Amino acid sequence: MSKRTIMIVSLVAVVAVSFLALRSRAAGDLSPKEARKLIARMAGIQLPSDAVRVKDISTTGNSAVVTAQVETAFRLVKDDIGKWRIVEIRTGDRRWEDLDTLMRALNVEKTARARAELESIAAALESYRRDRGSYLESKSSAALVDNLNPRYLARVIRIDPWHNPYEYEGERSSYVLRSDGPDAKPNTADDVIVTNGSR
Repeated sequence: MSKRTIMIVSLVAVVAVSFLALRSRAAGDLSPKEARKLIARMAGIQLPSDAVRVKDISTTGNSAVVTAQVETAFRLVKDDIGKWRIVEIRTGDRRWEDLDTLMRALNVEKTARARAELESIAAALESYRRDRGSYLESKSSAALVDNLNPRYLARVIRIDPWHNPYEYEGERSSYVLRSDGPDAKPNTADDVIVTNGSR
């Protein structure tokens, strides 16, 4: 037996997917067929439609949570110190996909979403400044919710797509909004930052 032992684990995974409706129609109109198509295309994976089985759709406003079964196989490799790690994933009867490549694709999507959310907060801060003459002075993102919602920012935005709190540091004439990005570490290359003013 070689040092690199490959083990394939087949299982049926239950996936809960939450997403905003992309069309102007209500999320209540989301059909199982449309949900199945969206799940089949997530993170750059193209699944056959029969590999996804929608079990339940629950809606709240313009958002829906879809619980689905996705037939999935994982390829694991034992490293030199005997620790197992997942290196590839296969859904349905498709080819093996490199897990690192999929995670990079997913993080590109999450980064775009974080930037869009920070830009929404920035637009609210600009409206606040026009009304009050300065930006919100604080070193706390909680102050954003207290002062911007609901007048300037209809939806409360606190947590980034990696489930970490957004950061805010504001003075009268400038501010910095930040997500620590995929690595969850501050001041690294993957941070998502929106700023304005004379910093």
